[in-house]
This record gives sequence, structure tokens and C-alpha cells, in this order.
Amino acid sequence: MILPNRPLEALQQSYGELLALCDGLEAVADSLPQVSARICLTLAARVEPLVARTQDLEEAALFPLLEASHNPQLGRTLARLRAEHLADHGAATEVSEALHDQATDHAALSPDAMGYLLRSFFESMRRHVHSEQELIAMMPPPATGTD
Repeated sequence: MILPNRPLEALQQSYGELLALCDGLEAVADSLPQVSARICLTLAARVEPLVARTQDLEEAALFPLLEASHNPQLGRTLARLRAEHLADHGAATEVSEALHDQATDHAALSPDAMGYLLRSFFESMRRHVHSEQELIAMMPPPATGTD
């Protein structure tokens, strides 16, 4: 039997993984220009699928809660979050490509530009995760159907 809150648990787990990825990206940014190619390739391979999976979980678990609230302000929040998903997907692709290029000695970005790109991304992701966790905490628990 699938528990009603299981999607939210999966989303919270994905948020933990995304925050850990941000920690890895911060470590790379802090070590520039001397970075491990192996770490860059590992992070490059993880960033896009993890962002996509987290977004899918948000759309399956969080978005229906926001829609069900019938609160106009939460409706505007939902519209903003949907738009942010497109921007976040593009940013994840850019970060993945830059990390791959850095690891294969084809870096098109200076160390300063690479650091800025990584910091912009992981700071945005951390802010996003914390914001959505606050939204989840404010939402009433899902009905269990046993009433």
C-alpha cells in the first residue's frame, strides 16, 4: 500500500540530495582553478537528472497541494514556480556543460566566471529548496481517506 504522504517524503529526500549536490558545487567553486576532473565529471552527470527528478516530484507532490488550496496568492506562487522550473532546467544544463568542459580541459570560462556560474546556481537552488520546504510546512497534511 502506498501511503498518501509518500510523494512528499520522496520530495524531501530529493531536496536533501540537491542540497548535497550544492555542497559539492560549492567545494568546486572554492577550489578553482585547481579542481578534480573526476569530481567535475561526477557533478556534471548528476546535476541535470537530479534537478529534473526534483522538479517532477514537486509537480506530483507539491503543486497539487497548492492547487487544492484555492488561495489566490498560492495560485500566483504556483505560476511562479512553474516558470522557475524552466529557468532552473536551463541553468542546470549550463552548469553541467561547464563542469564537463572544465574536467576535459576545454573550459570556455575563466575560473572567476566558472565560480560565479556555480555560485549563482547553487545559491539559487538552496534558496529554492528552503522556500519550497517552507511551503510544504505551511500546507495542511494530505487527507488519509480514513475519516
